[in-house]
Amino acid sequence: MLQQKYYFSKKEDVRITIRFSEKEFHKCYMPLYANCLFCNSFTMNKIGNSLINNAFNEIAIYTLIDINSVVFNEKLNNGAFTWGMELTCGKIDFEASDQIAKYSQNVFISGIESFDNDDFLLFVRDDSLLDNMFVLKYIPDSGDDDDTETVYSPDEKRIYTLV
Repeated sequence: MLQQKYYFSKKEDVRITIRFSEKEFHKCYMPLYANCLFCNSFTMNKIGNSLINNAFNEIAIYTLIDINSVVFNEKLNNGAFTWGMELTCGKIDFEASDQIAKYSQNVFISGIESFDNDDFLLFVRDDSLLDNMFVLKYIPDSGDDDDTETVYSPDEKRIYTLV
């Protein structure tokens, strides 16, 4: 796992700060892109409010129900959102997030489109982080329980061991 800490300033737009940070992360760890954004609940709500007000089309809605269903549309019309995946024992808890998405009265928002990538930047709530701080991480998609992976960057002749 690769990670980098960033902070929101009072003067910058939240979306611009996230996009700039994604680009900086990619430049530092090329050819990898951040695939997760970790922050506390306060900061997650700050991000959410900015996205709702400015860029709804960028949001990744995580749902186990059909987005064309009456139930989903009722949730969307309520205007209530739950932001970010659950974190349990330092790992993203997809099962808990599934249950929240399934039974919540809110629309569950899991992330946004990545800046220059076909993937999404997954939101993860980590209340151990400070307000206005967020951490971009690259977490490899490995099918096994081993959290380490070696990535070779041909452009910069770097070797990263992802832990």
